[in-house]
Amino acid sequence: MIARRPFLGALLSSGAAVAASGRLAAAPLPLDDEARLGRLLAGLDRTESLRAVKRLQASFAQYVHHGLWDEIGALFAADGTLAWDGAVMMGPPAIAAHLRKAIGGGMDGLPAGTVHAQLLMTPVVTLSPSGEQARGRWHEVRMASGPHAWAASLLTADYARLDGRWRITRLVNHPIFAGPFDTGWRNLSDDLPVIPYAYTPDSAGRPETGADAAPQPTDRLSEVGPRLAALAAEDAARNLQHIYGYYIDRKMWDDVADLFAPEGVLTIDGVGRFQGRAAILQALERDGPAGLRHGELNDHPQFNLTVEIAPSGVEARVRGLDLGMTGRNGGDAAWTFTTFDNRFLKRGDTWAIAGMRLYPDARADYYKGWDGGQSATSRRIAAFPVNPASGMAVRYPANLAPVSHPFNGEAIDARPGGSIAEAETALARAAAFDAIENISSALGQYLNDSRWYELSRLFTVDGWRKSPSAGYYQGRDRIWQMQMTRNGPLRRPRAFIPLHLRIQPVIHVAPDGRSAKLRTRLLQFNSANAREGSMTAGMYEDQLAIEDGIWRFSFDDIDHIWLTESYAKGWARLPEGAGQALSRSPAALLQTMPPDRPIEGRAYPPFPAIDRLWFHYRNPVSGRTPPNLLP
Repeated sequence: MIARRPFLGALLSSGAAVAASGRLAAAPLPLDDEARLGRLLAGLDRTESLRAVKRLQASFAQYVHHGLWDEIGALFAADGTLAWDGAVMMGPPAIAAHLRKAIGGGMDGLPAGTVHAQLLMTPVVTLSPSGEQARGRWHEVRMASGPHAWAASLLTADYARLDGRWRITRLVNHPIFAGPFDTGWRNLSDDLPVIPYAYTPDSAGRPETGADAAPQPTDRLSEVGPRLAALAAEDAARNLQHIYGYYIDRKMWDDVADLFAPEGVLTIDGVGRFQGRAAILQALERDGPAGLRHGELNDHPQFNLTVEIAPSGVEARVRGLDLGMTGRNGGDAAWTFTTFDNRFLKRGDTWAIAGMRLYPDARADYYKGWDGGQSATSRRIAAFPVNPASGMAVRYPANLAPVSHPFNGEAIDARPGGSIAEAETALARAAAFDAIENISSALGQYLNDSRWYELSRLFTVDGWRKSPSAGYYQGRDRIWQMQMTRNGPLRRPRAFIPLHLRIQPVIHVAPDGRSAKLRTRLLQFNSANAREGSMTAGMYEDQLAIEDGIWRFSFDDIDHIWLTESYAKGWARLPEGAGQALSRSPAALLQTMPPDRPIEGRAYPPFPAIDRLWFHYRNPVSGRTPPNLLP
């Protein structure tokens, strides 16, 4: 990152990072206004609904990964529709049968030695005024064995709450690119369409705490504390998992080990079991010494997370998929898939990893592909919780052996509750997580479609945005003009798209619930009609605030880390100085529209050199300060 921290010090001081709190656990909260309680319960229901919808869609991706076709069907309403790769199916049996044939070769599960991973990203989910319907806009990238190794789509989805459970009523994939492993991806249309948006900058960033509601009897007050505690626990668990991934990226082994409880256990299926921080540190060092060496890539984005909170409120299970992008420039490179099923425990106000169970799914040489690589032979997978739509236990095909890791039944976190004002603030902080993820994803989606006006309206009136290698621009109109000057309007026919995917958010909301800090990863797939694709990666450290009741960016800052010249060469075939050579020059922008604050220091992706990255947080378990802590 560039040397401009004194400038940021005063600008960003309002976003103090705090751990999610569960202090509103069990005791009744004093309340003398039934209308106030009604609004609180309505907002709580809406926030829980947003998360139920996202859990539903993440479960779809998890089930695809293991070929659980009937479970995917059960996620849909009885008359639900799936429009997928040109085929349209209605109803759970038809949906399951189609996927079983199209992906599973007519069988339950995946054919032996094959891979079919759906990487689900950039959710923007909004609720109807009634709170009984929802709409979602997502991106997905699929990596699979066979002739169509690569595929990417925009997903649009409708959801409804039926008989108390959320279900998918319509899911449509709008294909963007596809291609075989050996040559990579190309656009699937000579003129990629812009799929209509179901949200605006305002609706994406509006917290769900102000819903109108009827007065409620005060005997419902006992519901509030445990439900708020569960939301706070989910936020803390998600942050912890994503922070783990970022430490792994940089081979920060001491920080990874710090995330475990003193008696914590790391189990790698087929490799071994390591208990205690010292043993875990030794296991990590099997992948080499701490720190990245020149030309080394060790990125491990985290995908498809589902979080389950125990009734106690002090235990969490986090399940998801780790995509490994590893290797050394001038040497080998590899893709890996690993399913994780982790158990987190809370002691006092601190969450730590009590048990991490890793199930390696597949490994492929970057230059040979899944079919020429090595797939996992173990039948063991982490068992799923119940299907979120049906509420029934998940059924497994005969070729899988689920391993169950149930909750341990920790004691209930029954500390005294607080005031109604504290409850409202706790709800505002929980709702902030979803609003911030919404506008973070919306920023990437607007970038994809060159919607510069809408993008500028994701910012506060005096917000700042960085234009890579050029400088910082302040204010909505300046940001809009900068994007138009540098990029121009959407060109027709649209023969190129930078699929700008902001993923793996770490969100720390201030105690008052009105400002926040966000760290999120950029994983970008560049796709065109006439040439092979390429990839770009970077890291955002952003600031956000509520303005006029809506969450917006107050500061948006990216450091690009690496980019590939082409899919064929990847990250292991890059010349020195590739970042500057491959990056677009800002000369025209600088001449036409100088920035409000210039860049000082490095302006281009450094890889194969390894440069510093900034963190806005300390280690959440040990408090260890990172090498580069933001002011």
